[in-house]
Parts: sequence; C-alpha cells; structure tokens
Amino acid sequence: MSDTAAAARLGNHQATLIATAERELGTVASVVLGDRFASLRKEQEGEREYFILEDARGGKANLWLDAVPMEAGALARTATNTTSNQYIVHVSDRLPSDHLPRVLAHEVGELIAVRDRSAQGLAPVRESLLHPEAEVRNQAELSSQDHGRIGELNWLAATCTDTELSEPQRFEARADFSALLDRCGLRPTAAMSETETLGSELKAAKARTYASWNFLSEDAQDLLEALAHPIEHLNPADAAALQASRDAALRAQRQVEAFIGRRDVSMPMPGYDQNGLPLPRDQLGAVAEQWADYRAQVSEGTVRGLEGQLAAGQLPRRRVVIGGGASLTGRDPDALLVDAVGRWHLDPGEGIVQSADQDRDLAQWMGVDPYGTVDDPRRRVPIEAVRIWEDHLATQGDVVNGHARLRLGRDGELLAEVQPFDRDGKERADPLRVACDGVPIIATGLTPEVVPGMPRRDGPVESRSEAVRLIGERLRELEGREVAGAREMRDCLVQAERGGVDARTVLGALEDSPWKETLKAGLDGTGASRIDNCFTALAATEKWEAAREAAPGRVLLGDEVAESRFDPHAAQHWIVAGSGGTGVANAEIILLQNPEARVTIVGNDPPSALMHQVQFPQMRKDYGPKDKGGDGRLTFRRCEVGAIETYQDETGRTCFRVPYTEKDEAGITHQGTVEADGYITSLGRTNPLPPALQELAGEVRDRGGEISGDLLFDRDDQYIGYGLTFSVEGREHRVDVDGAASWQLPREVFPPESGIQRELNAMGVRGLPAETGNAAPGFSPIARQSALRARAVAAAQEGDATAVQRRSRIPERWRRPEAGTETTRSAGGPENPPPSPERAAGADRGPRPHARPTQAPDLTDREPNSATPQPTQTPDVAEQDPKAPIPRPSPAAKVPGSDLWLRGVPTDRSGRSAAPAQQPQQLPPDHQRPGPGLGMGD
Repeated sequence: MSDTAAAARLGNHQATLIATAERELGTVASVVLGDRFASLRKEQEGEREYFILEDARGGKANLWLDAVPMEAGALARTATNTTSNQYIVHVSDRLPSDHLPRVLAHEVGELIAVRDRSAQGLAPVRESLLHPEAEVRNQAELSSQDHGRIGELNWLAATCTDTELSEPQRFEARADFSALLDRCGLRPTAAMSETETLGSELKAAKARTYASWNFLSEDAQDLLEALAHPIEHLNPADAAALQASRDAALRAQRQVEAFIGRRDVSMPMPGYDQNGLPLPRDQLGAVAEQWADYRAQVSEGTVRGLEGQLAAGQLPRRRVVIGGGASLTGRDPDALLVDAVGRWHLDPGEGIVQSADQDRDLAQWMGVDPYGTVDDPRRRVPIEAVRIWEDHLATQGDVVNGHARLRLGRDGELLAEVQPFDRDGKERADPLRVACDGVPIIATGLTPEVVPGMPRRDGPVESRSEAVRLIGERLRELEGREVAGAREMRDCLVQAERGGVDARTVLGALEDSPWKETLKAGLDGTGASRIDNCFTALAATEKWEAAREAAPGRVLLGDEVAESRFDPHAAQHWIVAGSGGTGVANAEIILLQNPEARVTIVGNDPPSALMHQVQFPQMRKDYGPKDKGGDGRLTFRRCEVGAIETYQDETGRTCFRVPYTEKDEAGITHQGTVEADGYITSLGRTNPLPPALQELAGEVRDRGGEISGDLLFDRDDQYIGYGLTFSVEGREHRVDVDGAASWQLPREVFPPESGIQRELNAMGVRGLPAETGNAAPGFSPIARQSALRARAVAAAQEGDATAVQRRSRIPERWRRPEAGTETTRSAGGPENPPPSPERAAGADRGPRPHARPTQAPDLTDREPNSATPQPTQTPDVAEQDPKAPIPRPSPAAKVPGSDLWLRGVPTDRSGRSAAPAQQPQQLPPDHQRPGPGLGMGD
C-alpha cells in the first residue's frame, strides 16, 4: 500500500472513530453514570464541536473528542482540566471502532472521578485498588483509574443484557467481563489445591468487591455474583472462555516483558523521601537548596575530570547533551550533560502555570508525583519541586553547570566547547574542549523573543540576525552577478553580526550607500517587500537598543524577567508588550515582587487558552479592576504593538509610550496612550538556530558547506524533535534538537514559505488543545516527548532501523480529517486490520464458543508496562522492520517500575503508586561522590 493510500485510510478511520464516539457517547455516559446521568448535548465553538455532560447532582463537564496518533500500546488518554472544567478524550486512531464504546466507558468513568474529587479539593488516591497486586487495606478507597475500570464493567454488563445484540455478541461481552475480573483482582486466580493462596486472594477479592459495590450497576452486580468464582466453579462455557483469555494474556505479557528489557538501566524516581513518599511541601525549599548544592559539587567533579584528561594531552570523547529542563526525562546517564541551570532554576514566580490535575501525566513520564507538592489538586505545581526533579535527573551522570557550543575542529571533527560556571554563576574564561561521540542533543529551551516593531506580514522578518542573513544571501546573489562591492559588503555584515556590533552601525553601513535600492532591483513584489522589511527590522532593533541604553534596567526582554535578571522596583508602572502566556507570567512576577507597581499589558486580546490555566484567571481576580474585586494594578489595552517609543518626562527621565484603540462594552471606540517608566517585550519567539549551534553554522558556511534539516518522529508518529545535518568538506555531522526548542524550527533551515512550522504548530494544537491548559512546548508535554525520544533512540542504537523516522513533512495522520470523510465500514476499523497480539497468540488454541472476529482489548492497563499486553495497537505493517532484533529481558534488580520513565515506557498506572513502595534515600548524599564519572560506561 502506498504512503498516500495508507494516510487516506487512516484519515478516514479517524473520521469514523470521531463519528462513532459522538454517536455512542450518550449511551456510554448513561450506562457509566447510571442514575446520576441527566443529559448530554452537543455544542459548537468555531469549527470544533464538544459535548456538555450534566449529572443529576448539577455537575457539568465539557468533553472534547478526537482520534489521534498515539504511542504503541496506548488506547486512550484523557486530559483532565479541572480548572476550567474541560476534559479532552483522545483515542488512538488505530483503535478498531467496535472497541471504542468500552474505551469511552473507561475514560468517562475516570474523568468523572477526577472531577468529583477535585471539586472537593481532595488529593487523588495514589494507588489503585482494583488490581491483583494492589495492597488491600482496612480503609480501601478507589482511584480514578479504578473508576475507569468500573465504567468498563458497567458497560460490558449492559452489553451482556442488550437484547438487540446477537447471542454471540452478548456472550463475547460476558467473556470480556469475566476476563476483566481477573485484572481487577475481583476473583481469586489460584488453583483450588493452593489452599493458603486461594484463601488470601478470596479475602482480597471480597474487600475489593465491597469497596466497588455501590459504584457497580445492577447488571454488573448480578454478573459479578455469577462469575467472580474460581475457574473450577464456573460452567464449562464460562470456564473455557476464561482459560483462553488467561492463556492469551500470559503470552502477551511475555512479549511486553521482552520489550521492556530492551534497555538495561535502573534509576530511582526523583522527588521522594527514603520511604518512597513525596517530599513534604514545607520541605521543598530546603531540599531544593540541598540538591542545587549537590549538583554544583557533581559539576565541579566533572570539570576536574575533564581538566585532568586535557592536562594529560588526552581529548575527552563523550556523548554530549546541551540543555536540560523537562527534557531530562530522556537523560542518558552515560552522556556528558552541559546545562546552564536556567529557566525553572531562575524563575521567581510561584510555579508552572498548570495545576497538579493538569500535569498528572508527570507521574507516568517523569516518575514524579505532582499531587504530593500541593495541598489542593487544582493548585499550581511549585517551582521548588521542579528544581528538585531536574537536579535529581541531571546528577544521574556527569554534568557541567555552564554553557556549551559546538565547533569544528582542525580536521573537521565535531567538538563541544564547554564553559563551566563557578559557584557565583559566572562563566570561566577558558573553555574545555570535548570531542563529540555520536549525535549531540541540543535542548536549550525556548528561543529568543521578538523585539517590538518587527514586520509580521508580506515577507515577515523576525529579528536583526534574520535581516542580516537575508541581506547577506541577496548580496551573495549579486556577487555572483559581479555587482561591484557586493562581496565586501557581505563580509562587513557577517563580521558585524558575529562581533556584536549594534544595529545602528549595521544600518548605517547599508544606508550610507545605495545598497537598499540595489538589493531590491530585479526582485518581484514579495522579494522587494522582504528587503524593505529587513531594513524595518534593523530600524526597530536600533530603537530597541537605543532605549535599553537610555534606560538601563527598565527596558527588558521577557526572559530577563522570567529568569529574575532584573529589579522589579526599577519602575513603578510597567508596560508589558504582548498578551500571551509569557507576557501574563511576566506581569505576575512584577505584581508579586513589587506590591506598589502597576502593569499594563498591551497587545491583542489575551488568547482563550489562558482561561484554561490556573494562573491567568487568578491574576485577573487578584489584580484586575477594583469594581470586580481586584486591587486595580493590572490593566489590559488592545493595540497593535509597533517599535518602542520613548519620551522624556519633566525630570528628563526616559519613559515609554504606546498608543491604543479599543472598544468598550457598548461598542464605542476609544483611543488613548499608555505611558510608563518600564517596558517589557513578550511578543513571541523568534526561530533561529539554537545558540549552541550558531558558531558551528557560521564555520560550516565559511567553508562552503550546507545545513539541512528534517523532522524526527518515532515509529508511532510521535514527534521527538528535529535533526540537522551539517555537510562540510566531504563530512556530515548530525545534531538533534529536543525540548521546547524543537517546536521553533530555524527559519534558515526550514523556510517560512515551506509551511512546515505552521503544520508543526497545528499538530501541537491538535495533540494538546487549548482546553487542556497546556501546550506542546510546556513542561509536562516536553517530559513526555523526551521520554519517547529516549525509547526510540535506545531502540535505534540496538539496530532497529525504523525506531527513529526522519521526515520532511508532518505525517498525514496528524492532519484533521475533513468533514464528511467518515467511512461506511462497520465495526472493524481500518480495512482488514491485523489481529491483536492476544488474538494472534491464541490462534492455536482451537475455536472459542460464540467468538467474534476480533477480541476486545484489555483496558485495565491502557499503557504498556511490565505486566500488560498491548492488544489493539495495530501498526501499519509497511512501517515495521520484520528483522528487528528480539530484545532480552532485563536482569537488573530494581524497584518495580522505577526505571521505566527513563526509557519512555509508561509506568503501570493501574496497580502502582506514583512512588514505589520502598525507595532508596532520595536526599542528596552527603555532598560526596566517589570521584568524577568521566568515561563512565566506556
């Protein structure tokens, strides 16, 4: 099958799944909620539809449905935004349609449980009860995952009694219900001869039944009483069906255990005490300082090791990672990590802008418990917890606190130039050189911000550096046409840009000669407009640099505020240019740190996504208009922000002015001017190469080389960053970019006119709609992305050629299906889908009574783990490598599941707490480490 045909097939199936979900959701909700169900109605917002689910107690929930690509083994995922009461249910676009109602039943049961608990401000139940390995206590409580399983049981029981279905269909549902009892621990599985074990399991099953009984429907209660017995006490048909299910599950479990053994590592989870419990909230600050001190000592030890090798005339050769943050979930402990300890270590705010509910998946991907850091699940995750998590992960191998950049060596080899920080945070004068082994990874975080006044339309230019590059490229064309002085002017611009010359000098060099018109000569309208925009960008930068010079400390980039590199008392009235998330976060920092300050945010209306986060609604309540309960220190003005405007007040002090036009509630237009003594720009991000690669790019271009790029996906079409290839003098050097930086594609490699950045943005929004309160470059999504990347890279290193996919475009599966593309095929999903592993494994067991063509999936464990089959993720056969090596189980003794976050394998949410039952001491060791780990594993 061609790629185009496969994409069309999957697109059609996505539409089918979405239509099926819309058709079945009302029935599913009524079964799962029972008497609590009141109504379900569809609403429209723009081009998207959603559902409002109401229960008899007056509660509501907004449900958004979609079918999207998911990682192997995942059937569904629900984002629970209890801040704005939005619930986004995503199902795998490879899920057969006839399995969808059961999946929805699980998700609805779980999200209602999350909503109910959060509405009372209660912390979640961290350990699931409905699992055969779960400990049964006297005061047994059900987790949200347990309620998802009960939703499944109620749905299957309703299916069993649905007289409109055929007898084989009803029996299949009965068999699935029976199999689910095993996985919920509601039936003893020991043989009758194992008297002691059987008695213990029977007692635990009764306790779980007692805890679940009131949440089960009458049909489910009746079926439970009929089937929750040892297999020896079931009638022959039920016993045969149950035995077949157990045999298939055992075979699938062995397959998954082999997959998990693909990478033999074991690391403890960050952020827990010696008893495996989350660190107490009142200790987070002190423990964060301890971890920072320990990290500094590990950094110093690593630097001493590098210095020792260099002094002995040896060039260290290491795998190199530059940058950290949430991407540390994919941290290779054998790699040299160079991280500037930025962003979250410097942010003076209260914490990340999402709540513990919104970031609950951190338990799955990072191995941490966000709920343990807050006293209410709707509160923001505190910044100290983030610092502890990152420092713990960073110190699992050699780390240098500092900056690094990649360079070409004398013989064309790839080197990392490392500049460590001292204890005061200052860079050392002399860098250390390390030879790069393999593909370096860059994860240096968000890209630089836009300066006010940059042209955004008709051949946009976003920065001074881009303007110089575009003019340089045009001069190269003119040089080829032998235009006098073109080469000299291009060399002048390159030297000025690399030397940090101010924009006034660069602009002056161009305007003191007839170059502007010469550059435009012979170009079409768009090309000429872009040259004009280059000069506009340089002029805007000139004004910005002049304002910073005239008012030091009062003209700031938003990142300077976010990283606490400013004095909030330097001004009493601050303009924040930009009304997006970064601008709002900067305004909050100022309002918190200077109780006398006022802030006016200027720009377009704040994006609706902000209303789905914790931070923004609370800010408006606390600091908004006094007539609405705020203190009046925060104001919004709608305007198009141009280049920075300055004026001198009556004392001769430089101040700032922004004109605005806005409409009041009556629709009357008002014009005015905001004047302030401080100015912060938070207008968006530029798209350059990461700073760690800019020197390398210049060297490659100087030697006549080329830079090309591609997008990186795993075999499940999950985005894991972008890759760059630096081709020079007959050699190729590859570098991969991960983390938040990977969502801002460098324009010199991925031209804006290609539309790739737009496609990437659309994919990010589809995967994480605004209603989640999150975004693709956010902390929790990057933790997931980097964990998936670690898994894919590990598989590729073991010879799996399909593990990492390099592509020039976004996979077609990520494009929204057009209206009206629902297929008419029934139940089976994609045409002729391959059988699930459970079904394939059971092909030799003989006929099963009243069996349907496909077997329902096991939804009790919806993510892959060491005891969970992956029944319905049916990968496209054309995308698989039939000769991939068979992985071996890991022999390492470890806390169960404690290393899964590193490999990107989701932990078992169904039966284990976010923290292990027993955990090594998690506070930093006595600030001692047995020598630097240089060359560890070599």
